[in-house]
Amino acid sequence: MARKINKKPTTRVGDNIETAEAGDYCYYLNVSNKIGFAEIQKVFSENDMLVLHLICQAEYKFLNVPAKICAFEEKDLKGKKRSILCPEVYGAQ
Repeated sequence: MARKINKKPTTRVGDNIETAEAGDYCYYLNVSNKIGFAEIQKVFSENDMLVLHLICQAEYKFLNVPAKICAFEEKDLKGKKRSILCPEVYGAQ
């Protein structure tokens, strides 16, 4: 039986994702370039790149993703691909 997911409202609609803090909710692109919804647990920097530690609200998985593939509004990610938004990490191999 599938679980019904109640999306919590994003706490900072219209803000830049670079200003994210622990406890905020955001949208991100998963490995299939589909939009997911997650809670931000931690914000840190690695190799001069802002990284978000997320908990996916649909699958309850922990993820570490670059902030470049995240946004506070779903419309900012529509039609985008991870390899284009963050070629340093997801570029052609």
